[in-house]
Amino acid sequence: MDLQLKDKRIIVTGASKGIGRAIATALLNEGARLAICARDEDGLKNAQLQLSDLGEVHASTCDLSNEEQTGKFVDWASTQLGGVDILVSNVSAGGNDFRASVETDIMGAQTLMRSALEKMPNHSGANIICISSRAASMGIPFLQSYAAVKAATISMVKSMAMEVASRGIRVNAVSPGDIEFAGGAWDNVKKNNPKFYESILQDNPLQRLGTLEEVADVVAFIASERASFVSGANILVDGAATKGLQI
Repeated sequence: MDLQLKDKRIIVTGASKGIGRAIATALLNEGARLAICARDEDGLKNAQLQLSDLGEVHASTCDLSNEEQTGKFVDWASTQLGGVDILVSNVSAGGNDFRASVETDIMGAQTLMRSALEKMPNHSGANIICISSRAASMGIPFLQSYAAVKAATISMVKSMAMEVASRGIRVNAVSPGDIEFAGGAWDNVKKNNPKFYESILQDNPLQRLGTLEEVADVVAFIASERASFVSGANILVDGAATKGLQI
């Protein structure tokens, strides 16, 4: 299926590693042109070097909890790309610091989206995807702030989708479940706490964890005009692990 993303001007945040980097890879493979950011300068430079083998990639460091930096990054990205068609907001403070989580995941994402919307054309090819989490739909012991802001992200997406619908712009959330990759949290659990890791596998109806590519491919589809009537949605990528009916 041709996702018709060739030459689309896309911002991907948090793209130096993990899910963000996998999303950048998937979009470049579809022919998109990217501007990426992350807080870690060395990691970002390494990502840009490798991703550039796939297509056009512009990179700049940015701390999304800093409103001024965020606005300047979007301005810079728009200049490099000649505009913005799509934003993938992959932001997370991580941990259980409520202040940092709100400043990054909510305030940072809000500034990012508002800044990008100022650059976007008014048509269905323009859209925003926020990366949330399965944690938004369940309790996470010792990670209350992470679960709370990811739930708030989904609510923010729904409201924003209604707000910008008159412009033809779509806004959606993609919520990964337990995703395993080298150097990631579940890779570390597998090595250091194999019994707990096995219990997580058994708890998933598909009896396995997800891959970065499985998340990235969903994001690429939602970003494309093949999903032109999908807006205000939260798409779980979790192998049916989230119990209960999602409304």
